[in-house]
Amino acid sequence: MRRSEFPRDAVLPHIDFARRAPLRAAGLFTAVGVASALGYALGLAAAIGLGAMVSATAARPVRPPVAAAARAAFDPSRFILNALLAPALDAEALPLRWVDPRPTMQCRPETWVRVDGRTLRAGELVPDAPFELEWFADGCRPFGAAGPRFDGGVKLTVYREDWGFSAMVEPRGLRVASADGETEILRGAAKMPQCTGPARGLPCL
Repeated sequence: MRRSEFPRDAVLPHIDFARRAPLRAAGLFTAVGVASALGYALGLAAAIGLGAMVSATAARPVRPPVAAAARAAFDPSRFILNALLAPALDAEALPLRWVDPRPTMQCRPETWVRVDGRTLRAGELVPDAPFELEWFADGCRPFGAAGPRFDGGVKLTVYREDWGFSAMVEPRGLRVASADGETEILRGAAKMPQCTGPARGLPCL
């Protein structure tokens, strides 16, 4: 809009008022200016506060799911040989022999254990060659009454090593239940014994 086109009716009354009462006009304009500045300052402060709240919320760390943390703390798949092979070995016999692991594990009657397709027989020698150890667990607790409960099937292809045992794990619906929930055994590999650092030449996970 050019200056010549600016509506004089909208400007002249204010100029006349300023000429007739300069002090009142100055006070009025000052009050309007102060009010505008105050409103701007309050709005700016509110915007800064809101921005800080949004930044703090965005920066807040996200907690991992409880189930994931529990799984990381104790993965039963790693300890499958401690659970299902160790209780079946007679630790006092040389060479190694089998024992019936079901009574000490408090297994229910539907539990069965097979070695190379045959029912495990207490007192027989543990094979030196690789062998298949098959389990169907019914409420077994290999780590004691307060420990996790094992239910379902698994086939372990076990190899005797200079330092202990290793195995290929083929789960068949084997699940482990504890106070933290229920975990399914995963296909993979396992070793026994476990160790927390290089010691005596034992392989560590």
